[in-house]
Amino acid sequence: MDRRRELGEFLRSRRERRRPEDAGLAVGGRRRTPGLRREEVATLAGMSVTWYTWLEQGRAVQASPQVLDSLVDVLDLDPVERAHLFRLAGEVPPRTDGSERTQDADQYQPMLDQFDPNPALLVNRRFDVVAWNRGATVLYGDLARIDPERRNVLWLVFTSEQVRATADDWEAEAARTVAFFRAQVGAAVDEPAVARLVAVLEAASPDFARIWSRRELAARPTDRRTVHHPALGRVEFRLTKMRTLDDEHTLVAFLAPPGSGAADRLAALVAPDHG
Repeated sequence: MDRRRELGEFLRSRRERRRPEDAGLAVGGRRRTPGLRREEVATLAGMSVTWYTWLEQGRAVQASPQVLDSLVDVLDLDPVERAHLFRLAGEVPPRTDGSERTQDADQYQPMLDQFDPNPALLVNRRFDVVAWNRGATVLYGDLARIDPERRNVLWLVFTSEQVRATADDWEAEAARTVAFFRAQVGAAVDEPAVARLVAVLEAASPDFARIWSRRELAARPTDRRTVHHPALGRVEFRLTKMRTLDDEHTLVAFLAPPGSGAADRLAALVAPDHG
């Protein structure tokens, strides 16, 4: 009941904030209420006035995602307000589109660069690598040369000979990665972008198809990764993970033991004048 009441109050506040002229309505005479009237919102959103009134009153009615998106357009909600509306209505907020994800990724590049020489990546929910620093190229190669559709953690784990060769226990690492991915995407596994990634990986890698078919889940990723690198030697990295404010990305940093020979060699490899 509290959630329904909060949903109604939220809708009312945004209705009263919306100017009729901005919604394409002609303004004539004096209006007794600020913003839009209930009947105007209902008409613009393509629903009955009674049903919309019940929604604002916090009654036990359920709005579909299509209805909620109509209200988003009519009330001119921004992405944060849209997500809040969906959660109040008991629905999963839709994913943001690619342009918003790219813009979000760009603002985190300075933070990634601060982690140099330690490798750091920014990945989205599909495990696409959307931003990285110079240290990351030591572990994953020149990511800029990889097609964006293949610039993905799962794709690298299962198709990159470099990643496989440097893994301390590739089978265990691959299984953990797949299990965590499945837990993260959850019901979104049927979303076109996720389904396409899984289908392409199943066709490209028998190992992925075998491990994916187990349907294993991991509640959290490992906090260590050991690699055997030709230039670094054997290094046990500590993994640090941070969610971004939009909850659409995760920053993953590989921290070498401070003061170790590996840390010094890593710094030398990412130096601007290296090579």
